[in-house]
Amino acid sequence: MGPRQGAFPTEIPWRAMAGDAVSILSVDPNFGSGGPSRYTGVPLQRFLDRAGVGPMQGVTVIGRDQYAVYIPAKLAANPQVVIVSEREGQPLTDYRGGPLKLLFPPDLNMHLSAYCWYVETLIPDYYENPGITVRVDGNMRRYTPADLDALLPVKRALYLSIPAGYRWDLPKLVQPSRVTGLKLGALFTGEDLSGKTMTLTPFSGRPITLPVDPLLSCEVLLVYRINDEAIHPSMGGPFSVYFPVMTCAALEGIAPETASLFFLNEISID
Repeated sequence: MGPRQGAFPTEIPWRAMAGDAVSILSVDPNFGSGGPSRYTGVPLQRFLDRAGVGPMQGVTVIGRDQYAVYIPAKLAANPQVVIVSEREGQPLTDYRGGPLKLLFPPDLNMHLSAYCWYVETLIPDYYENPGITVRVDGNMRRYTPADLDALLPVKRALYLSIPAGYRWDLPKLVQPSRVTGLKLGALFTGEDLSGKTMTLTPFSGRPITLPVDPLLSCEVLLVYRINDEAIHPSMGGPFSVYFPVMTCAALEGIAPETASLFFLNEISID
């Protein structure tokens, strides 16, 4: 995803990669006691090639549980860094991180946290001007960070949750962080949304649908910068939603446990 693809996702069916499948003998350190196993999968770089990804610094691999792993381009190009789908000729089970899991050659001694389970989304980090889609009763609008700036964003210091995962060579996030965000209500000024529902759909992970009223009455923020920098995908960006669960009782029991929804792609209201 990124400007070379018009900032929209490219979907690659697993079956379309069958010709790129390789077989490797490797050890999954999460289940190391069983020794080496024969795995079948597709090198990570082949997916990037198929999507037309050009030069990049690295890639964020995201699981359906929103666990995020960032690895640099040189490592991603290693043909032994593979997204596997089978172990010993059998589909990889959920118990072992399937149906798709990121696997590394044992001699790299990668940390356990690098082995992303339930792989669903790859995001090369060459985002330059990301956009978020907003739909109201079928009518679509799209906002870039500059568009959001024009809607009078706020800057404040917040202790911000970020996705769990492995991050290579990225600066450590200092907490509390100064975030730039916009109250969700600012996107819908003058519109009567009473009694409607809002669905927040991420690039990876399950969407959530909530009643509009508490989302607009509480100071729920669409966050798009951290410390004046664009939010890196491995940190939950380029857009994230912050729910003030500690200060707004109306969100109790309905907001995510992390108080954030990461990798936001679309907001829709019906």
